[in-house]
Amino acid sequence: MRSKSTPVWLPRVLFESLLITVSILLALALDEWREDRQNAENIQKALSNFVSEIRQNKATIDDAAPFNQGLRHVLSKRQEVRNIESVTHFVNIIESYSPVVLRSTAWDTALATGSFSKMDYSLVSALSLTYGLQNRYQELNRTGMSELSSPQNLTAERLNITVYNSIRYMEEVTRMESELGIVYSEAIAVVQSAIRSGNGDSPVAPEALAQDGIAD
Repeated sequence: MRSKSTPVWLPRVLFESLLITVSILLALALDEWREDRQNAENIQKALSNFVSEIRQNKATIDDAAPFNQGLRHVLSKRQEVRNIESVTHFVNIIESYSPVVLRSTAWDTALATGSFSKMDYSLVSALSLTYGLQNRYQELNRTGMSELSSPQNLTAERLNITVYNSIRYMEEVTRMESELGIVYSEAIAVVQSAIRSGNGDSPVAPEALAQDGIAD
């Protein structure tokens, strides 16, 4: 009985199929590597933006805090001795106050690009705490000034209450500015640490940090 022989074309077909499979796997691996590298670069850029923005916000708070503390002190002292005699007098004092405007572009950009989903939980938590406190401070400024400058509150009959509310408002403002200063410093340290470690992916060269102006 005659044995069946292997077709001469079969080994070549199997070999070509193997080459195709290997090529596809290599292409997929290369695409994944490129995507991971791009993600890592995007995260590093986002973190650099956070450091820059938080530093700017901290500088803004540090500049405004001494004046706001002084204004709170003036209001408190004048209220103690009943030295705010008219609505005009009160307006002249309080209008020197300018609510601080803080930036949140880095946060908004990270949300829009989905960068947070690729960051460590502890890092996202620290940034969320920072910008959450910042948002509450901004909301306090918005609602507080709106209430103080409301025509119904700027009347002779309500002057004492308005002065009292303005003091409470400035106390809350200065308290939150103090908290923000601490939180900003801690957030900068956390983000810088993430930059140095590559956020758990690949390390960043010290030369790159120095070039970005974020090296210690």
